[in-house]
Amino acid sequence: MLVKYPKDLKLPLVSSHRLSQNSNLLRTDMASGRARQRKRFQSVPTTMGATWKLNKYQAQILEGFVTHGVKEAVNWFLMPVRTPQGLIEHEVRFINSPLESCTYNGGFWNYSANIEVKKRQVVSEEATANRLLEPNTIEQFVNGVSDALNTYQE
Repeated sequence: MLVKYPKDLKLPLVSSHRLSQNSNLLRTDMASGRARQRKRFQSVPTTMGATWKLNKYQAQILEGFVTHGVKEAVNWFLMPVRTPQGLIEHEVRFINSPLESCTYNGGFWNYSANIEVKKRQVVSEEATANRLLEPNTIEQFVNGVSDALNTYQE
């Protein structure tokens, strides 16, 4: 069973939030000039930069969590990650320990680390198809039909 991110600890700052998924494509250039692409793996990890600006009590929680909760930043744990669907709990681990880059400035403890997200959750295939196939409003549908007719007549 995985340890959960402490409820009393702030999530990493959103201003520096960035999710970067590793490439999952294998591309082969053909003699004809065309290229062939295929998926390499079923899933690839996503990395995100994380920064915290904490008061002394929150810093104690973070340092205790990293040291004891996830065994010196080695083990996987569950943490809410901000995605386009909102905050969703993901299985994550530290790529580098936040304790490696701790600074004190203006009464706050600042930490930063890179975090690996094991499998980033995205909208389901069914939800994607529903959103692509059904118009959001009557006005959008009418505008779409009107644009299609105008394009066809040109």
